[in-house]
Amino acid sequence: MLKRSIEDINFAILTTQRSGSTWLVSLLDRLENIQVCDELFLNRTRTPGKKYWDSDVAYPRFVESRSSGWSFRPFSVFSYLDRLYDRPGAVGFKLMYSHLKAYPEIWAYLACKRVAIVHLTRQNYLDILISSRVKNTMGRSHILPGEPRPETIQIDLEPYTLIPHLKKLQHNQNFTRQLLKQFRLPHIEVVYEDLVRDATQFDRVWEFLAIEAPAAMPAPKLVKIRRGSHADVIRNYKEVKAILMDSAFAHLID
Repeated sequence: MLKRSIEDINFAILTTQRSGSTWLVSLLDRLENIQVCDELFLNRTRTPGKKYWDSDVAYPRFVESRSSGWSFRPFSVFSYLDRLYDRPGAVGFKLMYSHLKAYPEIWAYLACKRVAIVHLTRQNYLDILISSRVKNTMGRSHILPGEPRPETIQIDLEPYTLIPHLKKLQHNQNFTRQLLKQFRLPHIEVVYEDLVRDATQFDRVWEFLAIEAPAAMPAPKLVKIRRGSHADVIRNYKEVKAILMDSAFAHLID
């Protein structure tokens, strides 16, 4: 593996919504000489006055930026990313599958610039659906340290669309793996559950990005709202379990 100096490391964390990516980004951004931005291609501006985990250091999203030079795509996207990666130190940002669908020219930029890709996946697709429903119900899925946590959280999962949604999540992961190979991008895949369970799994990330391992892992800037087992959180748990037990996704439920 070719080693790069920390001054010229350009990377992206490629993932899907509710994959634990905000937790990972907020953790990495606390390391010295590393800047990791959130969803820069989210197609809406930030809410004025709202407190975000990165409010103090947030880089303007693409829709909030004014391109210098080119004002139309794909060149405005390329110029925006050039300015992002011109910043000193190790620089990365969170890139969603859906962003690549909306801005397919990003694939060309990543391939041309040989941007290192950390492909973050979550093995339990059911937890992705639960996290999405929690966010829709609560209006958020994380709290800042010190903020009060709700005593109980319960959500319902739609039984008739459950299996199709799980299959779609599985397909999107597999399709992205194929695209990474086709574009011959330097990449590794890391699993959210592994990172949470075993901090030594981060060693692969440090090696891939040629970043010196920290003496101690910093605490993330966010705390998950959800606690408890599937039976605690899913209001129609018995119905959901019965459906899953008769499918290829039986292993996902507690």
